[in-house]
Amino acid sequence: MHQPSDLQPAYLLHRRPYANSSLLVECFSATQGRFPAIVKGVMGSPRRRGGLGQLQPFLPMLIHCTGRGEVKHLTRYEALAPAVALAGRALYCGFYLNELLMRLLQRNDPHETLFAHYAETLGRLSGEADLQQVLRLFEVSLLQELGYGLVLDREVQHGQPLQPQRRYQYLFEHGPVAASGDEPS
Repeated sequence: MHQPSDLQPAYLLHRRPYANSSLLVECFSATQGRFPAIVKGVMGSPRRRGGLGQLQPFLPMLIHCTGRGEVKHLTRYEALAPAVALAGRALYCGFYLNELLMRLLQRNDPHETLFAHYAETLGRLSGEADLQQVLRLFEVSLLQELGYGLVLDREVQHGQPLQPQRRYQYLFEHGPVAASGDEPS
């Protein structure tokens, strides 16, 4: 019998059929990071297909995995809350977030802060009008978490705080510098 402490919060980033009746899923949790798992028999019998609806992206879940290899076995899963309702452009943005995590995160590398920011970003996508701003904030957070943070608070030449009335140019691998012809008065 599983104890509640065996379950960990997670999101499903991607799923695809595996073998005859199973799924290969890519999970994202705060404590394990991104990792693959197999859900056996979920596509087979009509009795097991009921759980298929819980194996969807954007659904906060509690999961339990077993196994020692690189690919775990997802043995228990349940919805933690209703799925985040994304439609239209927001749905595409949600899939974009998942794709970023799939391609940029190393497997089994935990990112607790990023996990929390992902959950928050999904919520903002469901109700935010400015989807571009929501995506850029997540991208900056992701880069920061991966060690590629951008300098966005000070000018790199002199270390002075950025001033809203001035114009800056962002130099790759350096940061913001005052744009030519935009000297302080």
